[in-house]
Amino acid sequence: MNWYVLQVMTGREREVCEALRRKGVKARAPAQRMEIRRRGQWQTEERLLLPGYVFVGVDYSAALFHVVSPVYGVIRWLGLHCGEPQALDAREALRWRLDSEETLKPSRVLFHEDGTWHVLDGPLAAFEGCPVRMERRQRRAYVTAELGGIARRVRFGVIPVTEGSGP
Repeated sequence: MNWYVLQVMTGREREVCEALRRKGVKARAPAQRMEIRRRGQWQTEERLLLPGYVFVGVDYSAALFHVVSPVYGVIRWLGLHCGEPQALDAREALRWRLDSEETLKPSRVLFHEDGTWHVLDGPLAAFEGCPVRMERRQRRAYVTAELGGIARRVRFGVIPVTEGSGP
């Protein structure tokens, strides 16, 4: 089984996943927990990791293309080459945590006094080497990663840890 990426209508990711599962197709729209500040309080909410995209785990065939494409909300298969979508390699599937159905937890990031930072754990650690913009105050990290051959900006939740404090 390989993982492929579908571009879908934003806001319909979960509906598309459910429709595909009813047709016997393994589908995932990875979600993450993020801390959101509202009315002066930090609250934990679940947000989609990649709004507008759904991953499908299948053995691709032309017949499958015609099962998936008519599902309401599906726009297109990403990474088409010679009329066939290109599967994600195993490393990419692990990077996007497609092996697990659970909601991703925020990454813990150690902030040093000199302004540098280091990812301790969480999904952000898998994107080492990718350009990252860290917003400590907003508890966000923005990563530029490739998905289906196109660079995408992905938002991750961050739990700041300062030097000298315990975990």
